[in-house]
Amino acid sequence: MIKPARKKHQSPFAKNLKAILAERGISQKIAAQMAGTTTSTVNDWIAGSQPADLISVQKLSRALKIDFEYLLTSSQSRINLQELSMTELFDSEPDPSFSGIFEITAKRLRRKKKE
Repeated sequence: MIKPARKKHQSPFAKNLKAILAERGISQKIAAQMAGTTTSTVNDWIAGSQPADLISVQKLSRALKIDFEYLLTSSQSRINLQELSMTELFDSEPDPSFSGIFEITAKRLRRKKKE
């Protein structure tokens, strides 16, 4: 008895990856080089396989300048850390022990509390 071919579920990751590569004219071979993986792995991702190596996906997202979370799930992070300044992430306090001929302002950073 011959089993029918199973259709792989088109995950958001597969859809996003396929669309981004097509939009930018990037081949699977080049994408594999960006991710540090094989062409067959990228082909499997586009076909619907879930990535086992998220480090490769992260390398690919950085190379493509695409948000990692968006590439995997189609949802955008509430906070894009790359666009935030240090003052938006941390509260600071003056430290008087840092002074001299040239005044250097040093502040201890700690995470801001969520509102």
